[in-house]
Parts: sequence; structure tokens; C-alpha cells
Amino acid sequence: MAFLVPLLTLMGIKDGIIGALTTRLIENPRNLELTPRGVGGFPESFFQEMKNHPATGFIIPETRTLSATMALIKPDFPALRVDLLPTGPGDPITLAATPPPSPKGLLEHEIVLTLAAAGKLAIQPGDKLVGRIGRLTKGFEETVQLELTVVGVLPEELADGYFLFCSLPLLKRLEDYRSGFAIPEYGWSGRTKPLAPILYPRFRLYAKDLDGVETLKAYLAKKNLDMVSRAEEIALVRRLDHAFTVVFLSILAVVGGGAFASVASGAVDQVAKIRRSLAVLALLGLSRGQLMAFTIFQSIFTGILAIIMADGLFLGLSRILNLYFGDHFGLGEQVCVLSPEKLAVAGGAVLCFMLAASSAAVISLRDLEPSEGMREV
Repeated sequence: MAFLVPLLTLMGIKDGIIGALTTRLIENPRNLELTPRGVGGFPESFFQEMKNHPATGFIIPETRTLSATMALIKPDFPALRVDLLPTGPGDPITLAATPPPSPKGLLEHEIVLTLAAAGKLAIQPGDKLVGRIGRLTKGFEETVQLELTVVGVLPEELADGYFLFCSLPLLKRLEDYRSGFAIPEYGWSGRTKPLAPILYPRFRLYAKDLDGVETLKAYLAKKNLDMVSRAEEIALVRRLDHAFTVVFLSILAVVGGGAFASVASGAVDQVAKIRRSLAVLALLGLSRGQLMAFTIFQSIFTGILAIIMADGLFLGLSRILNLYFGDHFGLGEQVCVLSPEKLAVAGGAVLCFMLAASSAAVISLRDLEPSEGMREV
């Protein structure tokens, strides 16, 4: 118990602190994002290839930046110009909206606004507003409008500017209109768009998990694509986890070795003290195997008592640590915590430890003779 409580506490602090940092990284989709530096020309085949990559969580192409803007109009409010970003089913950003959009994605008239944009226009989910875009045709400005429905609002920590998330088909039609082409679906006039392969200048890419960020970055580097990510922040948490693990294993080796020697010598000494009594039991008909089982049971019983007392002390100490350091962590986060599964694994390890430590005492009974019980009678 004396060495088990500090080890459980150290393991609990490792799981608490590293677990909280890892949870923060996972819960913020921005940490899974990879953004290309500059612009390029990415065909549809590139996006299909990336969707099939096992580390990809979500990817969607973006249109030209100059085409991805719109003025939002609401009565009694000044027009608000916002940047447009494409979204689709499984987008980790829009899934964090309140309320989240349909799992099938947004319809063409549906949008998701950032908190800043929604606050500027006093917009709530379910409200309608008008989107206005313009283009220059032979020196004259033409404008068109379309009605939009706000289906969700993003929290500030995910997007703190004036942004609007819409479906990719809508964004492509807005780009075509600005390029002078007609949009028959909306009744917007213009030239007929020629058939040609589509090349996208940029894309939004998110890894499936934290490990996938570095995997995708290395994969795209082989394609000569320089990606911006938060891999350094993820690597920092990994290094902290590794450092905690090294410290824990070092202390476990030193303390565990000393505890093993202490428990083993104690078991041998205990058997030596009751050796005559064990010999008398042998005279009464108990086999050597039964006497060895008695010694093993004694060690297991001692281990069970140590586990119960150590778990109780650890739970009390962890509660004190969590209360004392709780103000430094977020809501629901703990500085010291161990799952019931890990406590059970630790208990099983202690029983194995006790069995191994008692092996020296068991071996000392191999030469026990029943006659030893009569020598001092």
C-alpha cells in the first residue's frame, strides 16, 4: 500500500492533465485542420483521392477568394459583407453549430453563420435574410438577390470573423455568376458556361484524429503541398505524455524493485517463523502442495487488503487535488483521475506482484519435513 498510493496518484495526474489537454485538442476541430499555403489547381480526382485516405476526416474544395463574398441584407440593419466557405456532410466545424445542420448537409438556401455575423444582424436560427451579390458587365454593375435561411450559429472559438457557411453547389453558382455566366436555376442571365474540367484553387481539410494531422501533412508534402497545421501543439502534448510515462516507469522500476525485495524477504521471514507449525500441519496429513497454497493465499489476502486501502486513499487524495487545482482547469476537467478499468488493472498487477514476491517463501517449503514438527516436543 505504501508504494501503491504514490504510483496511483502519479498515474492519475498523468491521465488527468494529459487527458484534459488531449480532450481540448480533440474537441476543437480547428486542431484537426490542415490549410494549404497559397493557391493551386486541384482537380476532382485529387479530392476523391484524399477522401479515400484513411487519415482524412473531411475535405471539400473552395472556390476563388474574390468570388466567395456576399452582402447580407436584413431590414433596419446595415448590409453586412461576409466571406463564404463551403461545407458538406460530416464537416466538423458546422457540426458544432447550434443547432447542428442535418447529417445530409445544407440545402442550397440554407446557411450557417458565425456568432459575430449573427450578432451583427441580430439573427437567430430559423430566421431568413437576403443575400446580395454583384458583378460588372460592360462597365455596369449588376446585382442579384436570393433568400437564405439560417439553420445554425457557430460558437466564437471556432470562427471569430464574419463568415457564412453554405453548400458547395451554391458557392459554385455564385462564382459562375460573378464570372459572367448564366444561372438558369435562379433565373440569372449571362453567357452559357462552356464544358471544361473544374480546377479548385484551395480546399478545407480535416484529419480524422490527432495522429492523422501529421500523417496527412507528410502525405501532402510528398505532393509538394506545404500545409499549415497545429501539429506543433499536438506534438507538445505528445512530448508531455512521453515525459510523464518515462518518469512513471522510472519511479515504478525503483520503487517496485525495493518493494519486491521487501515483500519477498518478509514472506520468507514469515514462513521461517511458522515453519514448525507448518511441519505439524504436515504431520496431521496436509500435503506440501497444500502448505504452499496456504502461503500463496496469505500473500493474495495481503495484496487484496493493500489494494482496498490504496484505492481508498487514492480516491480521497485525488478528490483533494481536484478541488484544490480545479480553478486552473475547465469545467468538468480533473487534474487527477483514473478510470475504474485502470484501477482494476492496477489491482490485478498487485496480485501478480504478490504472487511473484511470495515465490521465494513457497520455494523454501520444498524441503520441509513433517519430522521438524516433533524435534522440539
